[in-house]
Amino acid sequence: MTDLESTPSLAKTGILEKIKAAPKRTKLIAAGVAALVVVSGGVASYAALQTPDAVLAQAIVSLVTTQNPSYEVDLGGTTSGLDGTIKLFTYSSDNGTALELKVNGKVVGQDAAATLNVVEAKNGDAYLNLANFSSLATLLTELGYLPAPTVQALSAELTDTWVKISAADLGQQATALGAVGDCLTPTQATQIGADLQNNLRNNFFVTVKKELPKQEGNRVFLLTLNADKLRSFLTSFKASKGFAALQKCEPGLEISDASIKEFDQAQIDKAIAAAGLSIKLAATGDNKFAKLDFDIKDASTGQVVNLTLKANGSHPEKVVIPTKSISFQELVTSLYASLLGGAIN
Repeated sequence: MTDLESTPSLAKTGILEKIKAAPKRTKLIAAGVAALVVVSGGVASYAALQTPDAVLAQAIVSLVTTQNPSYEVDLGGTTSGLDGTIKLFTYSSDNGTALELKVNGKVVGQDAAATLNVVEAKNGDAYLNLANFSSLATLLTELGYLPAPTVQALSAELTDTWVKISAADLGQQATALGAVGDCLTPTQATQIGADLQNNLRNNFFVTVKKELPKQEGNRVFLLTLNADKLRSFLTSFKASKGFAALQKCEPGLEISDASIKEFDQAQIDKAIAAAGLSIKLAATGDNKFAKLDFDIKDASTGQVVNLTLKANGSHPEKVVIPTKSISFQELVTSLYASLLGGAIN
């Protein structure tokens, strides 16, 4: 037998063979060590995904990647004689989008309520509808913001009636108002969106300042802005094709290098504190977006404004394109007739 033939094979002397040949006690110890390595590695990976900034990133991703998302926006507070809430519900589907705006509160002690419904179809046509307009109509008249005949005509024509504003009508209004969107081609608009997303992804300047106590089982984070990331974002976007397209439509639009350099962390922190602004994000146990709170408090007057954005799942069934409506031209004609007391030929 040669020396090569007498040398044990690698397979027979490998670590697995040694463990197989080891006493039972040694096998148990080896198994325990292996399990510990696997578990500790998993815990480390899990912990890395649970850091405040990692949870923030996952929550934002969940917000923008939900299919047919719906949201609820609540605006409330007391300021300058206004006391009430505004609720905004948005829904999306393959057919279009829907918006429901509910105003409810008091203005100088008087009740004011109204509901505005807006539906936009995929072809660009929009539909408007007013409901519960009576109290707001009365208030507008009493405060003298609009003449009583105008308010009455608006209330009569818009309440529980869908008004269709076609894509052509909207385009004419945008042109009349000199809207930037009318200046941009679809390709340019897409480029702007892509450049904003890419630069924001690479320079995400929202960061966690500290973690707050849990609320309703959700992790809550106090947010701030990272000056370094903000400067990088502005610098990158300024050099993009999308920003160049915007400048062609708005020649006065400029982001100077000097203004970018002015952003420093101390300045940002001071501005947020001076404004009495608090921004908090809540994430669910599986790191999904729950809500975003903006609180503004005026230290000198005690006036408070609260704005909350809540994720509301997916409700495509809420988007229903109206089958019956009047045209925008019919609405204008009817309003003139109501105001002037006669038909318009």
